[in-house]
Amino acid sequence: MKPLLLKPIPDYTIWGGNTLSQARGYDQNYGTWWEVSAHPYCTNEVTNLEESVTLQELIDRDPEGMLGKGYGLHEMLRLAYLDSIDRLSIQVHPYDEYAWEHAQDNGKFETWYILDAKPGANLVAGTTVSDPEVIRKALEDHTLDQYLRHWPVKKGDYITIPDGMLHALGKDIVALEVGTNSNTTYRFYDYGRTDAQGNARPLHLKESFDVVDFSKEPHFVPAQHKTHRLGDTPVLTVDEIYADQDQVIDVQDTYGILSNVGEEKIQVIWKDQTIEVARYNSLFIPHSAQEVTLKKGAHVLFSQPRKKD
Repeated sequence: MKPLLLKPIPDYTIWGGNTLSQARGYDQNYGTWWEVSAHPYCTNEVTNLEESVTLQELIDRDPEGMLGKGYGLHEMLRLAYLDSIDRLSIQVHPYDEYAWEHAQDNGKFETWYILDAKPGANLVAGTTVSDPEVIRKALEDHTLDQYLRHWPVKKGDYITIPDGMLHALGKDIVALEVGTNSNTTYRFYDYGRTDAQGNARPLHLKESFDVVDFSKEPHFVPAQHKTHRLGDTPVLTVDEIYADQDQVIDVQDTYGILSNVGEEKIQVIWKDQTIEVARYNSLFIPHSAQEVTLKKGAHVLFSQPRKKD
């Protein structure tokens, strides 16, 4: 199977900005864009095949050819752009076993690559205390913010968000999220925010306290203008590639995803075909494609899954 271009799926959020909406010709602010997904919530249409088909349908037809031997939808990565004009709620994601039992979904482990951030932008990842009772009282007293770990961020920074850790993207940030195949989020705190009808958004405190681990910490990688491994986690790897010459990308063991995070469109060669990938777009490379050549000048993230032991 050839490498696949996918149609992004916009998803409205109360905190959404307009950077990506304007770039893609939309007049509504969408906070989330599902770029690569084979999840029950939504799956992307493939745009560079003659037939009308989704990524999910292709995986269902040929799981091994698409994902690799021994890989299934549990190992499918979900990529999404986040575009924030306001800070997100403080939230936490469950681990697999809890999500399977309570949400009929997978657990969620994610990472964020910062594509753009205004001066002063920051995000929340982790807490400064590990005692749940201190956090419970802070929720009651509306003093939670003093116990949250704030991370100033700039373009090119990268951070891991493990399941069970409190986190939130801040305002004025555009980020690429690379994470596991899940759409389960428990809202822990929302700053008293209301929706368009004036209703407070629901919290999920029981579920949050069931899965949260206040001792967990992120891994933060400052921006570096070089090819290097950004994320090396139990469930996924992410490499940042600055192609100063043509570079072969190998998918011998499992599929891979190339995301164009540079300023211009890039070219990827597969056999005798040239595939152009626009800025902010991603290319899904099935396991059966074996390898592609990334042309000189590209700046991409290359993401692959890992199977848990």
